[in-house]
Amino acid sequence: MSGIKKCFRKTEGESFGTPFERYFVLILGLLFLSLCFGGSVLPIDIDISAFEERIEANRKVPIKIEIVDENGHPVSDAHVSVRQMNHEFFFGNAPEYLIYAYAWTSYNRGRRFGIKPLPEEDLEVYKRLYLDLFNFATLPSFYWKDYEPTQGRIRLDEASKKIAEWLNENGVPVKGHTLVWGNPPSVGVPAWIEVKGKLGQWAEVREALFFRVEREVEEFKDLVQYWDVVNEPVVQSWFDALGPDYIAESFRIVKETDPDAITVLNEYGVLVNERTRRAFISRARQLIGDGVPIDVIGAEAHIFTAQDLLSQLQSLESIYLAIDELAQLGKPIHISEFQIPLPAVIDAFDVSINEAEEIQAEIAKIFYTVFFSHPAVEVITYWNFYRAWQSGSGFLRDDLSEKPMFYELMKLIHGDWKTSFEAELDSSGELCFSGFSGEYDITVEFENFSETVSINVKKSENNQFTLVLGQ
Repeated sequence: MSGIKKCFRKTEGESFGTPFERYFVLILGLLFLSLCFGGSVLPIDIDISAFEERIEANRKVPIKIEIVDENGHPVSDAHVSVRQMNHEFFFGNAPEYLIYAYAWTSYNRGRRFGIKPLPEEDLEVYKRLYLDLFNFATLPSFYWKDYEPTQGRIRLDEASKKIAEWLNENGVPVKGHTLVWGNPPSVGVPAWIEVKGKLGQWAEVREALFFRVEREVEEFKDLVQYWDVVNEPVVQSWFDALGPDYIAESFRIVKETDPDAITVLNEYGVLVNERTRRAFISRARQLIGDGVPIDVIGAEAHIFTAQDLLSQLQSLESIYLAIDELAQLGKPIHISEFQIPLPAVIDAFDVSINEAEEIQAEIAKIFYTVFFSHPAVEVITYWNFYRAWQSGSGFLRDDLSEKPMFYELMKLIHGDWKTSFEAELDSSGELCFSGFSGEYDITVEFENFSETVSINVKKSENNQFTLVLGQ
């Protein structure tokens, strides 16, 4: 039984147990939320039915489960409960607040989080809500200017380890963001490096950059599984002065230091700006053709202004086709950075804050549906969770209460986009259905026994399973 872990227990009147009860409560909550937010509140008409159809076609896979007894005979007249427990697809966020919580005297960009961290009990609420919704994390503590503001003075290593350890302990893969980003005087380039560049000391810049890349990857090789190796090489080109090979060399250093690391080449504007997209694809194709170990293409999907918002809402098919173009590079796509600022919603539709929050939730559903519908996309990362980088973008209010967007995404990710149902077996003992990829619990009630088996459904595999009862 490939990919199967089994547990057996006698029912004798027992209930389905705590996991099922938790799931049942979640479903009731999602049904309630559907009633609350089910009607469209968006002032303009946006049809996403074509993308919903693509989700059915691109995201669901055929699954066949044969259920037999110890003698290999098909089991009939059994009741089967199918419950998808998690996703193969990654829905992520950037839990930046935790950097401030664990290094608040050292994190220079943490002012928006307050004058001191939240009490421990509130921090636990934050962490619980994060894990309730997301199964992936981008750790944005590796901006060089934040991480090493003066040469040799590392300020965020311990906080970064603490965050990554917590995520790993909870089964959440971590992506480090970012190793190379040429955007002085902003956070990608510390002042001491920028000065060297202004003095023409590019050999020293090159040496320091590659030393830093190796140092961080080596230090976090057991904690960080993904790296944004080079960020925005087209639109932020300061490191081009190092020579045309700096991107290739950065990726090679990462792979040599941690061969298991999954490497990402990330770019801004590629979904909405054709000129940027063409330049990026040309550069990426050359690098890949030269054998540079790029594993993933990262596509930022930022919304900043009301104009951005309205333009992108009217260009959903163009965004999908842009992902198509990126996918021709032959690599998985990560929607690496995406957010919906509340002021942009207010300005676009001339609404109150409360109305804007509900509209924001519906807009999130629209864009997540578009991104999730494309078969090349493997990750969607929203930026970020609490007191977000762009005003009002987060899922939580200042008092840690959940905004409508939290519940809308909960309904999508853990409701609409999970496969769960009940069925009765016929004489064939077979159960055939289409479902989303991820781990499932299959509970079979037969005569006076109940048996629960876990199966792992993968997008690119032949998902046929044989479950033998009573073993």
